[in-house]
Amino acid sequence: MLSVIVSITGAYAAVYLLERLRNTEGRAWAAWFAGAAAVDGMATWSMHYTGNLALNLPLQLDWRIVVLSWVVGAAGSAATLLVMIRRELTWPRAIVAGALLGGVGISALHYTAMASIRSPRLQNHHSPLLVTLSTAFAITICSFAVRLAHRSWDSTPRRRPSKHAVALLRGSANPVMHYTAMAGVVFMISTEPAVLRHTVSIRSLGLIGISVIPVTVLIVAVLTSVVDRLQKQRALLDELFEQAPQAVALTTEDDRVIRINREFTRMFGYRAEESTGRRLSELIASPKTRLLLATQRVPVLLPDGEVQIYAILRDVTAEKRAEEALRTLPRRLIEMQETTGKQIARELHDEIGQVLTGIGMLLSIPERLPPATQARIEEARQAVLELSARVRAMALDLRPAALDDFGLIAALEGLLERYTRQTGIAVEFVHAGVEGERFRTEVEVAGYRIIQEALTNVARHAAVRHASVTVEAGDGALQVLVEDEGAGFDVSAVHTGAGLGGMRERVTILGGELEIVSAPGSGTRVSAQLPLSP
Repeated sequence: MLSVIVSITGAYAAVYLLERLRNTEGRAWAAWFAGAAAVDGMATWSMHYTGNLALNLPLQLDWRIVVLSWVVGAAGSAATLLVMIRRELTWPRAIVAGALLGGVGISALHYTAMASIRSPRLQNHHSPLLVTLSTAFAITICSFAVRLAHRSWDSTPRRRPSKHAVALLRGSANPVMHYTAMAGVVFMISTEPAVLRHTVSIRSLGLIGISVIPVTVLIVAVLTSVVDRLQKQRALLDELFEQAPQAVALTTEDDRVIRINREFTRMFGYRAEESTGRRLSELIASPKTRLLLATQRVPVLLPDGEVQIYAILRDVTAEKRAEEALRTLPRRLIEMQETTGKQIARELHDEIGQVLTGIGMLLSIPERLPPATQARIEEARQAVLELSARVRAMALDLRPAALDDFGLIAALEGLLERYTRQTGIAVEFVHAGVEGERFRTEVEVAGYRIIQEALTNVARHAAVRHASVTVEAGDGALQVLVEDEGAGFDVSAVHTGAGLGGMRERVTILGGELEIVSAPGSGTRVSAQLPLSP
């Protein structure tokens, strides 16, 4: 039983060392390669001599051949490793590796070790059949173990064989071969004297030398492999922590900083020794920091039950400024539009309008001219008067002076008078709570433009002769309502057309509400609530 335990322990050590070998390069690779071959050979060697202790015979061993047997086992393991580390391991290659491991690393070691026996009056004889059978068993089991080990590297996690299965299969090859071969050994009494130079008693080696020390070495090899793997994983995690593109801080549950990465130092100006033990909230809200941050906190449960917080901080200052610029862009565009319209309207009224008025006056000066000439001059004067009226209408549409000088109601009265004259649609104008009142410029402009656009839609689409406009102030808001009983339309089918997009934009900028109620054949109702206070 002890020999089987030794063999399986050695197989586990070999599996762990082989894994390190595959993930290492350079000089470290050579060191892990030599270690894996030596450990696997030692496991087979220790298993053989531990099994021979069970014979309870006064065996003498040639210590030179004892050492040679271990060298043979290590050489077989080394050759096997060279075949196994290839990227592709087909079944023929797996059989070659199995032959090297089972035929050389196990069987050749076994029979070399048996050749080290130099006991007086005893000679051992082997059954050829069992020699062949034991070697075949070793090669077969090792071929499957090699194939299974290679699959454990290349398969997906769900289909990957267990390391335990690989270790148990590899570990079983030694005792199966050994005890099959020993079943065919016959010790016979011999009268020929034995050469006892360079020999040592198997009992003098004892259990400690043959089993305990090698097993200890195997366990140390496993632990070394595991520690090395953990150190590499720790180094990888440390590097990932340091190389994170965002500022990262590891804190306790009460917000005390345990560790920060390089990006945190760059962003906030604190070195690791300055931040350790301080509250994270103090560091990111200090006078050193004038940033807008997006913070994500991820709790991490440690094996001892302690909870630490993985805080990821991202500088979103530029994003927030861009969002703010986009948010204020419609307001600025509307303000620019109104300012430009106001300037153009003033130029049309003050400059072009005055010039046209002067031309009209010149054309109306009475002179003694032929009737035909008088008729042509009158035509020109009428054209100038018409052009002057159009210029005034354009100026009023761009920005009525009454809106700035006298307020919303005066501007609406002028708008409705011109609207009725131009379209023939009578408009009932009702207002309450706004007489003599002035409101914020943007509120008055928005109310005027919403009513202007709604009436334009009535003239274009409603096909009616009457409409109504209501303006009221109350509850901290200016209520604007335009109604008609015309053709109506499907609101869900109209998104930004018919001037609705401009209405919504103006209302949204002021933080108000716009409601449009309409249906084909049922008229249209446009109402807006505009807050009087910013």
